[in-house]
Amino acid sequence: MSEVTVPWVLPDKLGTYTAHKLGDGGQGIVYGVPDPPGKFAGEYLAYKEYRPTEAYDSDVLYDMVCFRQRLSTADRAYLDERLTWPLALVYLGDTPTDPRPSRNPRSRVVGFLMRRVTQDYELRMPGGEVKLQALEFLLNPDGYMTRVGLYVDDAHRVELLLDQARTLDWLHRRGVTVGDLSPKNVLFTLRGQARCRFIDCDSMRYTGKDVLKQVETTGWEVPEPEKATVASDSWKFGLLAARVFNRDQDSPDLGPLRAVSTELAQLASLAQNRDPQRRPPMSEWLTRLELAHNRVKRTRRATAHTTQPPAPNPTPAGPYRPQPQPAPPPQGFTFPAQPQPRRPARSGSTGNRVAGWLLGAVLVGGLVGYAATHMDSTGASASPSSGGPSATATGDVHTSGDSDTGVSTPDSGEDTPSDRAVAPGATVDYSQVADDPEAEDVAAMFARFFGAINKHDYDTALDHYDPGTSVVNLGSKSARNQWKDVMSTTQDSDFVLSDLSSDGTYTLATVNFTSHQDAGYGPASSPSDTCDQWTVTYQLTDSNGYRIYKAPRDGVSYTSC
Repeated sequence: MSEVTVPWVLPDKLGTYTAHKLGDGGQGIVYGVPDPPGKFAGEYLAYKEYRPTEAYDSDVLYDMVCFRQRLSTADRAYLDERLTWPLALVYLGDTPTDPRPSRNPRSRVVGFLMRRVTQDYELRMPGGEVKLQALEFLLNPDGYMTRVGLYVDDAHRVELLLDQARTLDWLHRRGVTVGDLSPKNVLFTLRGQARCRFIDCDSMRYTGKDVLKQVETTGWEVPEPEKATVASDSWKFGLLAARVFNRDQDSPDLGPLRAVSTELAQLASLAQNRDPQRRPPMSEWLTRLELAHNRVKRTRRATAHTTQPPAPNPTPAGPYRPQPQPAPPPQGFTFPAQPQPRRPARSGSTGNRVAGWLLGAVLVGGLVGYAATHMDSTGASASPSSGGPSATATGDVHTSGDSDTGVSTPDSGEDTPSDRAVAPGATVDYSQVADDPEAEDVAAMFARFFGAINKHDYDTALDHYDPGTSVVNLGSKSARNQWKDVMSTTQDSDFVLSDLSSDGTYTLATVNFTSHQDAGYGPASSPSDTCDQWTVTYQLTDSNGYRIYKAPRDGVSYTSC
């Protein structure tokens, strides 16, 4: 296996981190990093410092950092979004001369850097107390959930199990097992697409080796002596699937899960087999979770237009202001989530300058470039021919099958396929959600928006933002011009509206598309990309027609073309 460069950092290069204590547990103390060094400048990081009395294997920790470094760009982005994985080693003593910690007798690893959890994974309790939004909250009766401001339906629960199963399957196929898989160590967010995030990753087992001694949370123990295996993860996931639906911290009752899906209940029952070899692997969960997900989404859509659900946890749209004394983590040394900070611009690099502005405005974490600006990008390859109606970006849109729009289909010599929204410069396919009564209107809005950008009619495009958006200051001429400058680098195509739902406050619309942009305006992890395929979930408002509010960072992913 090829060697990689693993960052080693001295604690005194992290700024005044001791003034930013986030958590204090049995294994160590976690601090916020106010001034990340070197290649991590501008990142939003935390530092876990092990206690001197704690026994840990620095070589395995080194191997975990190497694991991330060897991943492809797309896999590394996937890991960074879903796990607080070790990024760099923190040491004391002489500068290491050998990559492996145990071969440096005059230096000592004392901890590691990891990405810090953002406010998407926190819950503001009644009275202002802030806690990590861990899955353990879902193991409570609905009445309790309502009192703390969490509104989670069966579709959310299936979505969270599906996302967690995908991550577990991804890890298992790469030689990683979670071990202490409990609802305290998995956070979740309902902003954008429902998603989970694993914490305490140094307690995971990598290629059969441990940084720390394996422990289990009370009530989640496996019956066999061997811990942190694929089979033990299966046992605990099956138990979690049952308890997430029966709303109980201890009960293995499968009745509520069976009411949602008999197939999922059967898998959960098999996962509780005392013979580890007979438990289903995560790959067997995925297909049945996806089928259940599709069913509950259809049910949600059918009821969304007759019943307005209560708003989710009332986190204000404006800048978050942390409480003076956040609540301690529920167990161990876990750390509270905080908002993603605005990253400073760096001189001498247009791409970095744009990146800093985008990250602060859109809360998309490591995603940079035109796509992050409005939280996606634009366009379509289908433009009206010269023989058709005017191609100026007037905002008119035609949806196939609609004879009452007052706008004719572009005269391309062929019939426009059904379930398409067509505007000058953009075509949006909404066939995947055509059964949703709002699909046509949402697709038409995106067609006008994307088309205006592809036609360089940026003022028209900006009109499709909600006035309260944090993406761009619509009242600032300089902010608008900066947005236009970034947009001028791109032409996009292949738009598909692939999902529609509601979180009670926003309409959530998932759009897939292909971007073509100038080098230097790609994602942060691949700034030289000139072509990327994106999946973006937008939050839309509907006060006077659909408008874009933003796309939270957890609703954005991409792969290079």
